[in-house]
Amino acid sequence: MGLFDSPTHLLIILVVLVVLFGSAKLPKAAKSMGEAMRIFKKESAKLHEDDSPAAQIQAPAPQQVTAPQPQPAAQQTTQEQVAALQQQMDALRQQMPPQPTPPAPQPTPPHPGTQHTNQPG
Repeated sequence: MGLFDSPTHLLIILVVLVVLFGSAKLPKAAKSMGEAMRIFKKESAKLHEDDSPAAQIQAPAPQQVTAPQPQPAAQQTTQEQVAALQQQMDALRQQMPPQPTPPAPQPTPPHPGTQHTNQPG
């Protein structure tokens, strides 16, 4: 026995929807639901179309991978680049004005007449 087997079940559901959402909002809700379903169908069809050509493309044959040989010239250029960047940073630091350091907070002396002890009590 399903929910939508008898017409009375459908009538009760319809009355509940009208009471909850109002008669003015139901046509708008149905229209937006239809638009959402159309958009969903179009996008799912596009996904299926995109998958079809991808299956026809064959993967290239795997090539033998060789380990890269160390190149001292490449390392030298990297070291030169690091040195040049370090020089640029030093030059920028010299151009920047010195930042004033905030004064250190002065400790406040204890109030006269109060004693601080570490004894429980």
